[in-house]
Amino acid sequence: MSSSEVGFSFPVLGFTPDRENWGFPDLNRLTKCGPTLKENKQVGMELIDADRRRWRVVAIRRTGRAGSILSLVPGFGPPQFRIEQDLEELPPVSLAEARRMARESVETFRSDYTGFEGDEAEFSLLLEKVDQASSIAELYAVIQPDTFEPY
Repeated sequence: MSSSEVGFSFPVLGFTPDRENWGFPDLNRLTKCGPTLKENKQVGMELIDADRRRWRVVAIRRTGRAGSILSLVPGFGPPQFRIEQDLEELPPVSLAEARRMARESVETFRSDYTGFEGDEAEFSLLLEKVDQASSIAELYAVIQPDTFEPY
């Protein structure tokens, strides 16, 4: 199945095989990609929508250009592409499992949240918020995943 056929409930959280977290607040962001397209970073990513349904990205196809034509001019940002993901449907996740995945991601990429000399108390509070999130939308707001705009 493709990303255009799914009917996602947004926001959607994405977790790459190396535990990065990505965020997609809407279909536009889910189907737009920049230079990471060449790196195949989305292949293997698990997507979890607001209803806790889950898919794995098995392939990505470029379907056109997205964004301003100015992005083709140096200094105006990298080019953006419209994409379609081929997805493998997986069993839905429990909220506890989604929180575990988010916590693991935050812990793996700790310096993204605290800098290299981060505040331990602040980081502990962030982890508590992850553990207490009552929905995917709340989890999304707590971890503030990268939406890769405009790169």
